[in-house]
This record gives sequence, structure tokens and C-alpha cells, in this order.
Amino acid sequence: MSRKRDWIVYLLIALGLLFLGIFTLAKPKLFEQLFIIALGVVAVVTGIGSLVTLNKYSFGKFNRTTTLVKGIGSIIIGVLAVVLPITIGGAIWRIILYVLAVQLLLSAIVVLIDAFAVRSLGLSPANLVVEGIVSFVIAILLFISPRTIADLLVTILGIVLIVLAVVLGAIAFVMRKKRAVGTIEAVEVEIEE
Repeated sequence: MSRKRDWIVYLLIALGLLFLGIFTLAKPKLFEQLFIIALGVVAVVTGIGSLVTLNKYSFGKFNRTTTLVKGIGSIIIGVLAVVLPITIGGAIWRIILYVLAVQLLLSAIVVLIDAFAVRSLGLSPANLVVEGIVSFVIAILLFISPRTIADLLVTILGIVLIVLAVVLGAIAFVMRKKRAVGTIEAVEVEIEE
């Protein structure tokens, strides 16, 4: 893509983020439902990642079993988080939030155990530690008050998306202005006859 049109990409991203931010604030319940489904998809992906990890590292029997259980559990819970809301409706959301909290807590424990096993093999456990800490924090927040936390996070996310959209939009206009000035300067030529 040419550098001349980079500002258009920034502007389109800004407009998309602005739309998503306004949608998040205007329809928080629908956004929460879509977000739960997205968490379900993430759970399926991390479950598959855990199963792939079994073949990548030489875990002992305990670590292999816990990683296998985590992977299969993540896939099952992820599929339920995607399918149940679509088929049953809104009443299931609180239950799904608690189930996701339990899954995230168990996932955090297993991932941190795996991080120690990976470290003992002389490999870097950094990505596993980060995944474990993030999973643990989100699980605790969901246990404390799933509805309040979900509402608060949706509101914060909507505001952040709108602010980010405004910043990217401003960057796009600055880029456009610099490009226009650069083009004008390049065109200014004196012709002597």
C-alpha cells in the first residue's frame, strides 16, 4: 500500500472503532452477549493450544494430565459458551459467567504449573506466566461480581474505543495535512522563459 493513502487506513480504523465504541455504550447487553461468545471462542482456541502443547514439551505424567484436562475442559466450556446463549437466551448469562470464571481459574493454575515445568526444561515460561496471571485476575473479578464487573468493563471499553477512535482520526487528519503540504511544496516550481 502506498504511503500516500495511509491516512485513509487510519481514518477507516478510527471510524470502525468509533462505531464499536458507540455500539458498546448504546447496546451493552447485546455487546455482553457477543463478548461472552467471543470468550467462548477464545476458550476453544486456548484449549486446542493446550492440547498442541502436549506434543511440544516433554511433560511429566502430572503436568501432561493437568494440561490434557485443561485443554479438553476449555474446549467443552468454550463450545457451551458459544452454543448455549444462542439456543437458550439471556437467562444463562450469569451461569456462563461463573462457569467461565471457574474455567479461567483452573486454567490459570494449570498454566502456572506448566510454566514451572517449562522452566525446568530450560525454556522461557514468560508467555505461560502472563496467560496464567491474566486468567487468574479475570476469574477473580468474575467471581466477585460478574454482573457489575461485566457492566463496568463494557462501559470502560466503550469509552476507551471512542477515545482511541478520536486519537486515530486526529492522526489521520494530521497525516493527510502533511501529505497535502508535501505535495504542494513538491509542485511549486518557478518557470522562467
